[in-house]
Amino acid sequence: MSNSKKFLFSFLIILSLILPIFLPAFIMMGLVKSMPDTITHSGIMSLFILSFVLFIITGIFTKILSLIGLTEQKLDELGYLGLIISALTSFISIIAGYFWIKTLHLTSVQLSSMGILIIASITTIVLTIQVKILEKIE
Repeated sequence: MSNSKKFLFSFLIILSLILPIFLPAFIMMGLVKSMPDTITHSGIMSLFILSFVLFIITGIFTKILSLIGLTEQKLDELGYLGLIISALTSFISIIAGYFWIKTLHLTSVQLSSMGILIIASITTIVLTIQVKILEKIE
């Protein structure tokens, strides 16, 4: 493997570790600038904390799916249907997670319904593409 391929592979691995945690926060920062009525927050740190908590909630949803029999291996066996199930799980867990956190008053970030749909959609699409790219590299 050449040095450039090793660098690219290392970069993608590091990106795959960081991106799922912080991508919603980066999207929220973009929404603040482009659609100020969509989101209100008390500071940048509140966006990153919410993003981290959404990552944890998505992990919990994934664990629940594996407990009922939809493991990563099973989703891979299902092919395209498995990809759709995985993407929908991510999408729904972000939306449900945000409203759960908001209902319990655990965040100062206020998103409109359109804002959380935008964040969940973009996050799901980007992370699904990232997983497919990493699968092709391996």
